[in-house]
Amino acid sequence: MRLNSFDYFRGLAIVFIVAGHSYGPWVAHSFFEKIVASLITGGTAFFVFISGFFFHHIFYPKFRYKSFMMKKATNVLLPYSILCLLAFICLVLFLNDPPFAEVFITGQQPHSLLQYLKLFAQYWWTGMLLTAYWYVPFIMLIFALSPVFIKQIELPIKTQLGWFILLLCLATVIQRPMHNLSPIHSVVYFCPVYMLGIICSSHKERLFELLAGKTFILGAAVILMSVAQLLIYGHAENFNKVTLFSFNGIDTMILQKILMCFFLLSLLQQFENKEIPLLKHLASTSFAIYFLHPWVLYFLYKSSFIDHVRFLPHFLIFLLTMTLAITVSLVIATCFKWVLGEKSRFVIGW
Repeated sequence: MRLNSFDYFRGLAIVFIVAGHSYGPWVAHSFFEKIVASLITGGTAFFVFISGFFFHHIFYPKFRYKSFMMKKATNVLLPYSILCLLAFICLVLFLNDPPFAEVFITGQQPHSLLQYLKLFAQYWWTGMLLTAYWYVPFIMLIFALSPVFIKQIELPIKTQLGWFILLLCLATVIQRPMHNLSPIHSVVYFCPVYMLGIICSSHKERLFELLAGKTFILGAAVILMSVAQLLIYGHAENFNKVTLFSFNGIDTMILQKILMCFFLLSLLQQFENKEIPLLKHLASTSFAIYFLHPWVLYFLYKSSFIDHVRFLPHFLIFLLTMTLAITVSLVIATCFKWVLGEKSRFVIGW
């Protein structure tokens, strides 16, 4: 059964993700601006939650591990690998602008084919060639762990909730990996969010009953969690650590984003029986936007675009950058679709 509210959720999720990568020119100064930045940041959690929900809602009834992984390899890993290779050729070989050179190129520049292959393998494993690409190695590991989540679904609900709470407590301590460089670290951090999506799908009727009429309360809880983070830690960004086994405070961002998942579902549930074409289109093209917007942002930031609009308030520059990133990504995706037809999903995921 198609759920309009989750289509709309996916459409909003990609907007949050692009927004979180677009406010480079905007420096939040006031307390209100920092709250807005905090709400925008960390939108990846929405994708993880939605992915967990659809794992149960779509794949679980007829789950076959081999066919599931083959589908994910074709629709997710293949376009990622193609675009990684293009980014490597473009950024590293032609433009001589390797991302995170201080991490991946610690000695002399590679000069042999073997060294270039090793460098590409490091970038491919971490996804650090372009902003946001780290998500694919991480989510492929999550998909590879599907038998574990099948076992989760078969557990009593109280046991599932117990594991979720335990892993969520662990996530608040380990935080996200620094610069998202470790897919395994990301798996440990985001695992409870994926589990929560599965639990919510398993009990969606009860979930929608509980969320009905709670939009205002949940929205207030999200803002209060954002305010608490600013008052306690003084920053609106994600919490990041280099290593798993160190303590750097309690990560409140993951708690805020879980609350925000429920807030958005409570809000969007009111539009379940209404058609919102824009959000539908954003949802259907969300993976293409995900793959393409880092390219658009890279060349926007490298061009003189920002210099030409510096006369505008920084927040407006952020909104303009985000809108351009989404719009140009949609135009490029449409061109790919027009040229390649159904085969475009092997290149851009749509």
